[in-house]
Amino acid sequence: MQPVILLTMNILVIGLGKLGLPIAAVLADAGHTVTAFDKSKDLIHILKTNCYVSAEPELINLLNINSEKIFFYSDLTNDIVNQIDAAFIIVPTPSLADGRFSNEFVLEAIHDLGKILQAKKSRTVICIVSTVMPGSCDGEIKQALETSYGGKTGDLIGLCYHPEFIALGSVVENLRNPDFNLIGSEQDWAADQLIAILDSASQKKVESMRLRLLEAELVKISINNFITLKISFANSLMQVCESMGDIRIERLMTAIGCDSRIGSKYIKASVPYGGPCFPRDTKAMSYLFERAKIPYSLSEVTSKINDSHLLYLLKKVESKIEKNSIIGVLGISYKTGTQVIEESPGVKIVQALNDKGFDVVTWDDEGAYILTSSILNLSLNSILERADYFVITRPCKNLPEIKQKILQKNKKFIDLWSL
Repeated sequence: MQPVILLTMNILVIGLGKLGLPIAAVLADAGHTVTAFDKSKDLIHILKTNCYVSAEPELINLLNINSEKIFFYSDLTNDIVNQIDAAFIIVPTPSLADGRFSNEFVLEAIHDLGKILQAKKSRTVICIVSTVMPGSCDGEIKQALETSYGGKTGDLIGLCYHPEFIALGSVVENLRNPDFNLIGSEQDWAADQLIAILDSASQKKVESMRLRLLEAELVKISINNFITLKISFANSLMQVCESMGDIRIERLMTAIGCDSRIGSKYIKASVPYGGPCFPRDTKAMSYLFERAKIPYSLSEVTSKINDSHLLYLLKKVESKIEKNSIIGVLGISYKTGTQVIEESPGVKIVQALNDKGFDVVTWDDEGAYILTSSILNLSLNSILERADYFVITRPCKNLPEIKQKILQKNKKFIDLWSL
């Protein structure tokens, strides 16, 4: 007998960070009633009083127009959980020193939710969205859920894994227009219900790949690893081209990307990859290779190339700077469309130059900045006047006009994104 899939559902979202809050907003906009939970009472107060500020496109508008369908809480109660059809868990899984992800906050959420679910008599889908190490969902997460719930998953509790493939600065767009839905589950009814939810929020029909929990976990970090491999390949090839003379690397990468077996996405020689996902997913895969005793890990090599490419670019920059010059770094956030500076190439370049004794000032079109007394974060007009030499780390708004202004002031720049 096929399970009955409700057209609109009551959905609990646990964790209202950079991904959790947009998920809550998108699901509410799809017609669902959303209970949005976060342990931070300050965050919940800000959200309840409409004081939340975000640069994420469309997010604030979705929160405003769906305010009657999103309910914010900092405490989970039986009354809340008894009404839900599905729970999405999107809490941090910080990286450990060896590259693994910690499930501490996922287990905490599972423990609290499982206890309350004991009194619920109807089916509930629990969907882990946080990126976890392969083996987690069918391992300690499932064990923690069954322990706190006091029963087995299967009939009333369906455990799923559904990581999202999003980029900060386009989260809402990515949630509504995914390439595909990655679903890990051991229960067909739970996968059916999760897919119905995802389809309701999608603006196009996409394929849903149904896999076992472990398989889906492996797919998530494998996809990001393949992307970082392509980036590191392009960057290392750039170094080869520059050692051989006047070769335009962008022409090579365009030609290579024409092969349908390779494709043009992420085949670009520029700065090292960064951000909150690519570096840590690559290191997590390295851990898996090491644990499996597989030599010559591509993930480990990719990480090493990424680190060495930063040093290569720094030497290039240093070779062009005259003594006692003030260096202006344009682009601090790790990518266009976000203020996030985690693993940002721009930040790493600033810090490295500053450590070498250079006078460095910065500007970022997204409003990102570095909190340190030795580095000044300036306006665009101020940095154009103050700096002698400019380092462009990524595409910035109105970049052609900025370059023209630099040249008009008889100053020089190096564009690391478009070498």
